[in-house]
Amino acid sequence: MSVGIDIGSKSIKVVELEKKGNSWSLKGSGIVGYSGILVENAKEEKDLVPLAEIIKKLFNEAKISSREVFLSLPERFAFVKVITFPLLTNQEIDAALKWEADQYVPIPLEEAIMQYQVILRDEKSNPPQVKVLLVATRRSLVEKYVLLAQLAGLQVLAVENELLSLSRVLVPQEDLSTIVNFGALSTDIGVSKSGKLWFSRSIPTGGDALTRAIVQGLRIEPAQAEEYKKAYGLSSTLLEGKVRLAMEPVMQSLVGEIKKAVQYFISENPQFGKPKQIIVSGGLTSLPGLMAYLTKEFDMEVLVANPFLQVQISAEFQKAIVDYAPFYSVAVGAALRESI
Repeated sequence: MSVGIDIGSKSIKVVELEKKGNSWSLKGSGIVGYSGILVENAKEEKDLVPLAEIIKKLFNEAKISSREVFLSLPERFAFVKVITFPLLTNQEIDAALKWEADQYVPIPLEEAIMQYQVILRDEKSNPPQVKVLLVATRRSLVEKYVLLAQLAGLQVLAVENELLSLSRVLVPQEDLSTIVNFGALSTDIGVSKSGKLWFSRSIPTGGDALTRAIVQGLRIEPAQAEEYKKAYGLSSTLLEGKVRLAMEPVMQSLVGEIKKAVQYFISENPQFGKPKQIIVSGGLTSLPGLMAYLTKEFDMEVLVANPFLQVQISAEFQKAIVDYAPFYSVAVGAALRESI
């Protein structure tokens, strides 16, 4: 069994997969919303106890059998950099990063946890080279998430940033794709090829910013604004398009950031050309009119994420998750880490 858990700022998602031969099947899944202190804001162990109890209940209700988990961290806390080296061995890369990592990581190395992944070995280039994806996160933050898991009775096997999980599950083929993951507090943008992440950027604007825009534009309470967002979204006809009009400045800002991120990737990696598609995941995928809006803004195919393409699903589970599949993208990607 392999379990992936995604602890967001408003919801927690868990997925348990079973491997049979070369294929995976879904054995359990669950999602729960929550409010209260965010993991990163916890000052003491006792601050994490209520959230740990929520996770315990989720695992029991979803009938997750294993308590060993792969955990995904919010992208906004990761420092991601692609580094080009001469054609070094993995042992030589280890040594080089120990000496040179402080050039790429904007926090003291003694306060960081780092991992890397070789994303390209090119013996034909002149000179031959290797490209390495370096990911660093504050040690104190990782320790808070691991402590939360322990309080919930879980053992963390590995921790990684969200876009690594998403790249593994959403872009398994040779395609070059842009991934846009909409969260409550941030929007994460990645460019991935063949399941490997080449570019990462996190924008501190997400679903909550859209809700605040509706509050200000329509002069209503936050709870009602959240309901309006879910019901009317970016429709130009529902409620006379007033909700769309209120959200438009935030959406245009997000679209602009996505375009800038993609253009930067293209300028840094001209050998790849332009990504063929945008794959959208996260909570906002259910926003009415979102896909039509993005399709109009970008001159490329826009797809809703389906993290279960590599996973066999029984009819029982199919009915339960069909409307929520994009929400599980990070958790499925984390669970599939077992396969590497």
